[in-house]
Amino acid sequence: MRLKIFPWLGQEFVSLSWEGSGAGTVEEETHAIFDLFAKQLRELGLSLDHTVRTRMFTLDMATWTAANQERRRILSGKARSVSSSHIWPPRLGPKARLTVDLLAMFPSASGEAKVLKEYDPETIVLRRMNWGGLLFLSGVTDMTHVTFDEQFPVIIKRLTDTLADGGGSWDKVMRASFFLHHEEKLAYLRDCFAKAVTAKIPSLEYTFVGTRQGKRLEIELTARPA
Repeated sequence: MRLKIFPWLGQEFVSLSWEGSGAGTVEEETHAIFDLFAKQLRELGLSLDHTVRTRMFTLDMATWTAANQERRRILSGKARSVSSSHIWPPRLGPKARLTVDLLAMFPSASGEAKVLKEYDPETIVLRRMNWGGLLFLSGVTDMTHVTFDEQFPVIIKRLTDTLADGGGSWDKVMRASFFLHHEEKLAYLRDCFAKAVTAKIPSLEYTFVGTRQGKRLEIELTARPA
């Protein structure tokens, strides 16, 4: 278990990461990871209800489908949170079919509850979450077009709309996390993003991933509402 506790944006967070054992079904492997996370969170006085974001990396499309469905079953109700998921075997150990990164947040003194916004119609992915004076967006991609140049403006428009829906804007984004297809060029992504978004975002992070349903890019955001 990889564990990190750190302050950020006026809150205190717990970062957990672990990979599956490859034993049993994909659903059982997924559940075992979240059971470990739940145990670790309990030792810190938290639970899966305090999850704000998860990222999942899987071996192949069949694993991606089964693991996503199981994650949705586990993180339901008060544990519902933003997420992303990717196919990227280089992230995995020799036996694992998936690995999961989980970010949880200690509740603020105000005691406010999560405010969740689903897509319409509802999907396996939560659209956004407001909690603790912060705005979290799930990974946004586009699978209706083929090329990066076609997908990129669609993604930016969807993110812009969701930021506004959550009371935020690009000027309030604190971190943008990019998941770029490994065949694309990072320098080109940076150039496109700098032209599309003029706001100065304090933290930009980049991860290369593999193919899933034709997507060339996915972007997550964490922001402060306006």
